[in-house]
Amino acid sequence: MTQAPCTNHPDRVASVVCAHCDRPICTDCMLHAPVGWQCPQCISAGAKRTRVIRPFAGASANRTGIVGSTNPTPMVIALVVVNAVCFVASGFGRPSVIDRLGMFPDGVHYDHQYYRIITSMFLHLDFLHIASNMFTLLIVGPAVEVMLGKARFLTLYFLAGIGGNVLSYLIAPANGLSAGASGAIFGVMCAYVVLARLQHKPLGVVVALIVFNLVIGFVGNIEWQAHIGGLVVGSLVALAFHQASTLRRRAQEVALTVGASAVTLGILAVLVFATAPGHVNVS
Repeated sequence: MTQAPCTNHPDRVASVVCAHCDRPICTDCMLHAPVGWQCPQCISAGAKRTRVIRPFAGASANRTGIVGSTNPTPMVIALVVVNAVCFVASGFGRPSVIDRLGMFPDGVHYDHQYYRIITSMFLHLDFLHIASNMFTLLIVGPAVEVMLGKARFLTLYFLAGIGGNVLSYLIAPANGLSAGASGAIFGVMCAYVVLARLQHKPLGVVVALIVFNLVIGFVGNIEWQAHIGGLVVGSLVALAFHQASTLRRRAQEVALTVGASAVTLGILAVLVFATAPGHVNVS
């Protein structure tokens, strides 16, 4: 069965039909509306009928979903604030706090300290460590949040961070200690690459940023395993979330989003509960 071409871009295959006028539209024309995906014409017509007052959104407000052209978003700002507060509360990376709450594979497995997989995501070793992570999040995060929405963005952030720590648990030295949001940050960066590729947005800057950080991770004294874990999980989750967003029925979209998140979390949990750390050491 031949798929219909997009109404606005005849050279492209339509992904869905507008929930308002039933015209076929491609991914570039898909605009999220309260009743599903709509085409630009219907969104524009609705905007003319409804006067929306945004007291804090001036001419500079930008929500393009493109890195470098998207203003800071609520979840990104919240994550930066939480990480900053945790950094101060930890005594600016005090070693005793890192020892107690950082990622320690042997502690996770033998002492059942599973909380370390989460708490380590909000700890940083020094000012340079937290500054580099939060700066990267502020650059790339808003665009991903715009493309995914608040809830899915936050879910992806946590799943990528957990995925990074799980890979560290599996293949990093079992008696090693690590901390940081790098796994989650890599997940966000790779999510942008996946989504930008699917939505025909520029991605060269973020690809270069990923490559640069990977190189630093391999040549420096940095636990690169968390980077790779976050990269893989972030990419897969972003792909699943994008596929969910193309479904016409809201119930199907929610079901696929929740299902993909639950399956990802379940697989990561099984890897931790069923495997002892240190069996594979590639560091």
